[in-house]
Amino acid sequence: MTKHQNLDAILKYMSENKGEIPLRPETIVSNANLGFEKSDSYMMLRMLLNDGYVYDFKEQTRYGILYKGIIFLDNGGYTLEHKINKRKMSAEKVSDYVNFIVKPLGIITTIIGVLWASIKILEFFGVVKHHIY
Repeated sequence: MTKHQNLDAILKYMSENKGEIPLRPETIVSNANLGFEKSDSYMMLRMLLNDGYVYDFKEQTRYGILYKGIIFLDNGGYTLEHKINKRKMSAEKVSDYVNFIVKPLGIITTIIGVLWASIKILEFFGVVKHHIY
């Protein structure tokens, strides 16, 4: 599972077990059938708190899911958010490519075309003589 899928799995577990959420992040992660380090579980719960999808009872060191977290998960969660960010990054790469390569080539081609057309017009009116060698 990716990190994004792990975060979604934690939110899913919490949304399905609202009344029985364990006290400690490592227990939450374990009950969500995810196996990773204790320190990672604390960092992930802290991220979910900072993102506003989970709350904690300071006095009881207990966590709960906010309705915002349930809606976020229903809308695709971190996995969809990651896909959207990857698409944006790809679009930016294409845009950069267009800005650095295609646009200058287009400008150069346009300038050459205008110069060529100007020479042909001047030849037509006899201002410039065309010599065939």
